[in-house]
Amino acid sequence: MIARIIRAISGLLLVLQCLVLIAFFGVLPLLGFSACPVKGTNADSIYKDGSLAFMQEVSASDLTAGDVALYYRGRTAVGSKVTANDTAASKITVQAKSGSAAIPYSKIAGKGTGFSVPMLGKYAGWLTAGKGLLYSVIAMGIMFVVFAVSAFCVRDKE
Repeated sequence: MIARIIRAISGLLLVLQCLVLIAFFGVLPLLGFSACPVKGTNADSIYKDGSLAFMQEVSASDLTAGDVALYYRGRTAVGSKVTANDTAASKITVQAKSGSAAIPYSKIAGKGTGFSVPMLGKYAGWLTAGKGLLYSVIAMGIMFVVFAVSAFCVRDKE
């Protein structure tokens, strides 16, 4: 009975982690989308701090007033509504806590889709940073070994 429970839990965790990795690193980029962790919020940001925001990769010059722009501040992103796009100066103006802020095109990550997963951004930020990816691969390996051992070596006594 215990072997069946271990098999079920380790198999489920292994499948879920593989699905997440396939979705984020395989399917989303093929469809022209990507995800980035959001840190900090502006006054009327639609993304909460620590969320994983999904964005469409577009040229910064294609953003118009009313769009939600995700722009990088360090390794994380902030989402704000675009108020103006100055193509001559290669900057967009967004609503910020203290009025408005000019963001250079080089900092623009993409156009927000409006969809985000709360609190998953903290995990995704950790996962893509240095040792986080290594730890994730090690965890997947351990889950695979536990699943394989419980599936093929441990037999239930019935």
